[in-house]
Amino acid sequence: MKKLILSGILAIGTVLAVKAQTVKFGVKGGLNLAKITNESSSKTRASFYAGGLVNIALDQHWAIQPELLYSGQGTKMKSSYLGGLISAESSLKTDYINIPVMVQYSIVPAFYLEAGPQLGILAGAKLKGGSVSVDVKDQMKSIDFGIGVGFGYKFDMGLGVSGRYNFGLTNLNESDKQTNKNSVAQIGLFYMF
Repeated sequence: MKKLILSGILAIGTVLAVKAQTVKFGVKGGLNLAKITNESSSKTRASFYAGGLVNIALDQHWAIQPELLYSGQGTKMKSSYLGGLISAESSLKTDYINIPVMVQYSIVPAFYLEAGPQLGILAGAKLKGGSVSVDVKDQMKSIDFGIGVGFGYKFDMGLGVSGRYNFGLTNLNESDKQTNKNSVAQIGLFYMF
């Protein structure tokens, strides 16, 4: 399944590159504010994302931008015991290799809006409480599908700022007893070569 999806993305990318007016490469990175949905004690976990991108301009308004990103995600959780007398904080740290393919529309040459699908591949997952850390990767699905929406502003020198929100569509748990999905807000910088 993974090979089929990646082959499809590569085929679409090749067709678009042939029709493209301009192809630019770049790097990006920034702050992730991640949380897991449907978890009452879930709190935002701050981490980072970083990676590369290819911007394929189709005309003066439309572009396709595939990316390859490392993304630190997960959540923090607070649990109470004995009627609230004792509380403990734990965190779920997940590491993903994300492949978003964003369709961008430039309202003016410098400002764009974007939306598109994202494929996430789970690279690691650890549940940490106090000094105890447990690997929970086997209890989570290895593939995460999502939809991203965002915006960006490009300065003349190749530098830009962007913001994006990724809505997870896939249940993260291997068991179907509980449905949890990724929810990640991103803000960061990018540089186009």
